[in-house]
Amino acid sequence: MRTFRIKYIFIALLSLIALDCGSAVAQSVRAERRLINEGNKLYNERKFAEAAKKYESAIGVNSSSAVGHYNLGLAQIKQVTNPQDTTPKSKSLLDNARKNLSSVAAMAKEKPGLASKANYNLGNLEYNQKEYKNAIEYYKQALRIDPSDNSARKNLRIAQKQMQNQDQNKDQNQDQNKDQNKDHNKDQNQDQNKDQNKDQNKNQDQKQDQKQDNNISPQVANQILQAVDNKENQTRARVNRASKGDKSKGEGGSRKRW
Repeated sequence: MRTFRIKYIFIALLSLIALDCGSAVAQSVRAERRLINEGNKLYNERKFAEAAKKYESAIGVNSSSAVGHYNLGLAQIKQVTNPQDTTPKSKSLLDNARKNLSSVAAMAKEKPGLASKANYNLGNLEYNQKEYKNAIEYYKQALRIDPSDNSARKNLRIAQKQMQNQDQNKDQNQDQNKDQNKDHNKDQNQDQNKDQNKDQNKNQDQKQDQKQDNNISPQVANQILQAVDNKENQTRARVNRASKGDKSKGEGGSRKRW
């Protein structure tokens, strides 16, 4: 009899614990839904920061809340008016939005509907930041999960076209840079040649100046010739005088006999 009472009490306690756990889970689910609904109301009123706080509270109640993470990601994106804003606040919001949406995008088996939408919105996020390659991958993943998503298919074609244009512009810019480098090098060579020509011309001018300095003017040449003639005349005169002296000595004196 005593053993029966112990077993009965033990089973009763297990039942109470199970009922209590079930009640706690139910309360948690209700709290999560209530917070998400409050957040949705604020979101529709475009009070995105306040809505984000409600979604964060819902995640605090249930950390695995797919709806909470998904809606929080959207509310964080909506707080950034310019997707290309690189200020710390905007960058933090977009990074956190990417994390929240990515956690839902990975739930293709458990939550295929939300996972497809999460991939689609991640594609839009990357597209708005001109990361077309990443956007294409997210749109493709959204279509893998939900092939009937026409919005993802449409955005995929747009992103592919934008990426094609981006690649063409990149190639054109590279070609333009090559042409600019060629022109720049050509200009440098021309400038260098000009400088060399200037130096050569300068050297030629200097040489011409030197030649002009070395050239003797007619007046100077005449003076030099006149001086040479004068010296020759003086020498000839001395020779003539010497010859006349020897001749006069021979006539007036005795010839030496050998």
